[in-house]
Order: sequence, then structure tokens, then C-alpha cells
Amino acid sequence: MGFERWQYGPGPGNGWWIVMVIFMILFWSVIVIGVLMSLRHFRGGHHDHHDHHAHHGPGPFADSPAVAALKLRFANGEIDEAEFTKRRALLEQPPTP
Repeated sequence: MGFERWQYGPGPGNGWWIVMVIFMILFWSVIVIGVLMSLRHFRGGHHDHHDHHAHHGPGPFADSPAVAALKLRFANGEIDEAEFTKRRALLEQPPTP
């Protein structure tokens, strides 16, 4: 009949164990990655790559949108250097709690 080799009836075939191993690896990978991402998020380690400089103070390339707009107004001649310096100093101050 062809099913005599299976002790408890017909089985899935010889290649199914490979598929099961792959799915087991994928399943546990998703579980481990989910746990690690949850821990990172709840421990405060989650930072968006684009906002990295905004949280660590001013730097040469860390302009906020407000500072960028201020630079544009200064470049267009809408404000003078004194006004630009005064407003930029106010915008780059760290927020008070």
C-alpha cells in the first residue's frame, strides 16, 4: 500500500522537517526581536535617527526647523545680524523643565 513505513499512519513526507525547522527559526526570531524592541522602548533607548541631534544640544548640522527658518530670514535680509543672534540664542537654549 505504500504507508507501511509509518508507524502511526501516513506521514507528511521526508522534506517537511526542513520547512518545520525554518518556521521554528522564524517564529523564535520574531519573539526575540519583539522582546528586545519592547525592552529598548520601555527603557528609554528608543531614539529616532533624524531627531538624534535635536536631543543633544546644538551642533554644526543640528538646526531645528525654527533655526533654519531664522537663517533663511537672515539670508533674505528680513532681519539684521543683531536680531538674528538674539533670536538664535533664545531658540538654542535647552528647554526648562
